[in-house]
Amino acid sequence: MSKFTNITTAAALALTITSSAMAKDSSDFDYVVDRFADIEVLRYKVPDFENLSLQQKLLIYHLTEAAIAGRDILWDQNGKYNLEIRKLIESAYTNYNGDRNNPQFKALEKYLKQISFANGLHHHYSMDKFSPEFSREFLLSNITNKPANIDTLLSVIFDPTVMPKKVNQAEGQDLIVTSSTNIYEGVTQPEVEAYYAALKDTTDLTPISYGLNTRKTKVNGKVVEQPYKVGGLYSPAIERIVSELNKAAEYAENPAQKAYIKKLVEFYTTGDLKAFDDYSIMWAEETDSQVDFINGFIETYDDPLGMTGSWESIVNFKNNEASARTETLSKNAQWFESHSPIDPRFRKEEVKGVSAKVITAAILAGDSYPATPIGINLPNANWIRAAHGSKSVTLENITQAYDEASHGDGFNEEFVIDEPTRKLLDDYLFITDNLHTDLHECLGHGSGRILPGVDPDALKAHGSTLEEARADLFALYYLA
Repeated sequence: MSKFTNITTAAALALTITSSAMAKDSSDFDYVVDRFADIEVLRYKVPDFENLSLQQKLLIYHLTEAAIAGRDILWDQNGKYNLEIRKLIESAYTNYNGDRNNPQFKALEKYLKQISFANGLHHHYSMDKFSPEFSREFLLSNITNKPANIDTLLSVIFDPTVMPKKVNQAEGQDLIVTSSTNIYEGVTQPEVEAYYAALKDTTDLTPISYGLNTRKTKVNGKVVEQPYKVGGLYSPAIERIVSELNKAAEYAENPAQKAYIKKLVEFYTTGDLKAFDDYSIMWAEETDSQVDFINGFIETYDDPLGMTGSWESIVNFKNNEASARTETLSKNAQWFESHSPIDPRFRKEEVKGVSAKVITAAILAGDSYPATPIGINLPNANWIRAAHGSKSVTLENITQAYDEASHGDGFNEEFVIDEPTRKLLDDYLFITDNLHTDLHECLGHGSGRILPGVDPDALKAHGSTLEEARADLFALYYLA
């Protein structure tokens, strides 16, 4: 419910990190680093990193190591065979000794880039499985050590009827059985819905985020949850994350930041979703630090039922100059809420704790990389946002990369009616896009309330889509 990705061209855009010291200005800096299939890959600057203190840089370093440690968690969540197939394709690519202009090899290279970009075998937006343009025979001929389940892996790669869709949301179908994500195993949609219906207390005004950090499977014919935690699923990766978070805590900028980092460690150690709520509250209320981050099972877009969080991390620091814009919006959040053109029953009577800032992303990982958000509003839990507030951010060094890369691509010359209008776009499109993101994240997602007793997961597969549309309509209404 919180990530807002604004793709303004036909190509999806990814971003890779580079130092601002590499270029004095935008004209010296090549944002576009690769193009393949429907993808354009960009890199982005990290301005003012050199102005941070040594303590802040060390904090960012350990938070970055914690982010990198979780990469394979997301790959495995996205598909049961993703990690094995990645190893297979990488092996074939590195072992190939023939002509690298061979169309079969070029097709293998393209496929490797596609799955690397998507963190798995399915397109990051369409959710459709990639279709390899190289042959089964070519792949087999370049694999030196064939795994025991090679036939299964080849079937997953080449058979379009096997695991065709990562997340299926087609009406009237079993969304779990027909989806290929690895967050359900051997269970059906009715079974999972019945399981959670029995757990939930509809009178609880502060419900935990059921199913956020678990894989659902069956044991002795009953649905059970396998938690993502130390000692549970993904334990080796989570142990590395916890180790780096503990190191990061030693360089925290203030006691409140250190406390929420330690609470996040507690969540990873125990898997207790109440601890995650406590962490989320502490994180939302701590607004004094320059460096900030998210790390964990956050967004639920890749769960067909909208419950299980995909692993992700973003490490960032505040852009003080640009944040004056978002702080103006957040200070006036009550005015926007009170004048929102919706039924008053769904307005918040008192807007609490809406903090907003513009940030510079230092590292993106997991579900935030390579396709990255340009704005974030967290926590996702409605009751936490209502009672304790939320943090909204705009990633301006990311939006800058999009904007700079779009200059000179010929789009405006072809489709914008005249030169005066093109000049308006050159002068004001960047700030207007940023204001749109600010309004979407700072006020759109942070606005409104659900009626007491309504299950936050009532919209199921449609919840995330409708929430994004709601936030964007809010932004567009006020932007005009």
